[in-house]
Amino acid sequence: MPVSHHSVELGTVLTELGSSVRLMAGGSVDLTRPVCGATVWVPGDPVPADTSVIVVCTGLRAGIEAVFPVLEAKGSRVVLLCGAPNGAEDIDATRVADNVVGVVGADAGEVVASVARSSQSVEEAVSRRLGALQRSLSLALSDPAPIPALLIRLKRVSNATTALIDRHGDIVHATGPLPRTLLFDEISSTKADTQTLDIDGWRGLAARVTDPSSPDEHTGWLVVASRRPDFPDVYATSAVHVAASLVEANQRMGVLVRQQERAVRAAVLEQALALRRERHDAELAARVAGLGITFDTEVRVAVAMFARSPRSDQRRQASDSLANSLGQILSAAGYPSLITARGNGVTFLVQCGVAALQRLLGAHEGELPPLQTGIGRTVTTVGAVVDSYNDAQLAVRTLRRVAQEQRLMVYEDFDFATRLFADVGLERMVAWAEDFLKPLADRDNLLAGLRSYFEHDQNVNVAAEALSIHHNSLRYRLTKVEELLTINLKQPAAVSSVFLALTAIDLTREPGALKRRASRSNDELPVGEVGAARGVTGFGSDGRGDIGVAFGPER
Repeated sequence: MPVSHHSVELGTVLTELGSSVRLMAGGSVDLTRPVCGATVWVPGDPVPADTSVIVVCTGLRAGIEAVFPVLEAKGSRVVLLCGAPNGAEDIDATRVADNVVGVVGADAGEVVASVARSSQSVEEAVSRRLGALQRSLSLALSDPAPIPALLIRLKRVSNATTALIDRHGDIVHATGPLPRTLLFDEISSTKADTQTLDIDGWRGLAARVTDPSSPDEHTGWLVVASRRPDFPDVYATSAVHVAASLVEANQRMGVLVRQQERAVRAAVLEQALALRRERHDAELAARVAGLGITFDTEVRVAVAMFARSPRSDQRRQASDSLANSLGQILSAAGYPSLITARGNGVTFLVQCGVAALQRLLGAHEGELPPLQTGIGRTVTTVGAVVDSYNDAQLAVRTLRRVAQEQRLMVYEDFDFATRLFADVGLERMVAWAEDFLKPLADRDNLLAGLRSYFEHDQNVNVAAEALSIHHNSLRYRLTKVEELLTINLKQPAAVSSVFLALTAIDLTREPGALKRRASRSNDELPVGEVGAARGVTGFGSDGRGDIGVAFGPER
C-alpha cells in the first residue's frame, strides 16, 4: 500500500534527525515552516521546483560552490548538506538569501527516511511501529525454546519483568522475580481477557492465553509488571497483546505437531497389527525403530477398553481423549510408545516392563476413566506385535465375561484354556467350537443345562437348582447332549472338549448364545484378515463389535 505524507513543520523534521543536524542559516521562525517530503540532489541535476520539499544535497566533496545553483534558484527552500562539505561554515549570506541551510552528519538515505517518518500520518506511523514490534517478537518463534525467548524479547521491549503463569498459578517461565501469589489472586478473580494490575507497588498487565483445543478455556496468563509508576504505557500494552497472540500461536503449532506425530505413530502401529502370517517386514521394523521402539528390551501390546461404554455419538471423542492422556502419561514416564484409538478404547505398543506398566497405570488411575486393560505377551520382533495384540484383546474379553470387577489382566495370568486360545487363535477356536456344538444351536434348553452343569463344577443337583428344574430333568438334558454330540461326559476328553468349546463361545457371544451372526463384516474379521479384505492396513470407521476398529491417521 503506498504511503501518504502530509505537511509537517520543519522543527518536527529536525527533531526526528536529532543531533546529526545543525542549522547554518535560518532562525526560530523557520522552525514552523511547513515541508512535505525530501528529495536528493547531486551537482548537475535540475533544481526541484517544489519549494515545500527539502533538498538533500550530496556529492559536494569538490567544495561548497557546487550547491550554489540550488541556493540561487528562484524561491525559498530548505537545503540540507550531507557530510559537512568543506567551506560550509563560510557560505556567503548573499548566496543563502531566504533559504534555510543546515549541515547533516548522516548520509542522504538516512535523512530522507527520517523526513518520511516525520511526515507520515499518525495512523500510518502507529501501524508501522506495531508492525515492527510484531516482527521483532515473532523472531522468537524460530528459537529452539520459543516461549522463554519470547519473554526475554518482551522484557527488552517493555523494560519490565515478564512471566507466563499457568491456570493453577504456577510460573512456567519468568524473566525475574514477581509476587506470584498476589498476582494469581488478582488475575484468577475474573474471566476478562486483559487485566490491569496494581498490587503492592507492582503495576502491569495480564493477558489471558486461550487453550487451543478449547476456545472457551484458557491455559494461563501472560504477565508483564514493573514498579514504574507510569507503567504500562501504550507501547508496552500493545507488546503484551502481540506476545500473547504469539504464545497462543505457538501452542496451536504444538498441538498440530503432536497430532501429526500421533497420527504417524498410530499408522505404524496399525500396519504392525494388520500383518498377516508372512510377518517379515524389514521396512516396517525400521519405521518402528525410528519412532523410538526397539525389541532388545521388553515390549508389550496393551488394549485399554472403557469399563462403561460411552454413548455412540461420544465414543470417538472419548477414545481420542483417552489416547491423548495415555500418550502423555507414557511420554512423561519416559516409555516410548505407539498409540491408536480403536473402537471402545485404545491400543498401544509400549517399550516397558509389565510390572512397571501396571504401577504406572495404577498411579494414574484417578486421572483416567474406569478401564479394563489387557496386556499381551512380550514382543521380540515386529511380526509378533499382532500376537501380543490378540493376547491383550483376549484378556479384555475374559475380564468382561468372567471377572468384571477386575481391571487388568496380563498374558502370564491366563489359565491353561485361555493360553491355548491365545496361541491357537481365538477366531479359529470359535470356529471349531461352533462346529462342535452345532447340534445344539436350536436347542437352547439343552445348551443352558450343559452350561449350568459346568458352571457348578459338574454337580447335577446344584446346577438343577440354579435352573429351577428337577435334577432328573437336568440328567435327561445332559443325556440328550451326549446323544447329539456323540460324547460321554464321564470321559475326561469329552469334558475338556465341551468346556473349551463353551469358553470360546462365551468369549465372543452374549452369555447363552451359540448361533453365529448372519455374516461378518470387515470390522469383525480377526486382526491379520482386515488388511486383506480391504486392501489397506486396517483403517476403518468407528469401531463396532468386541475387537474394535482402528481410527485412521486423519482421526
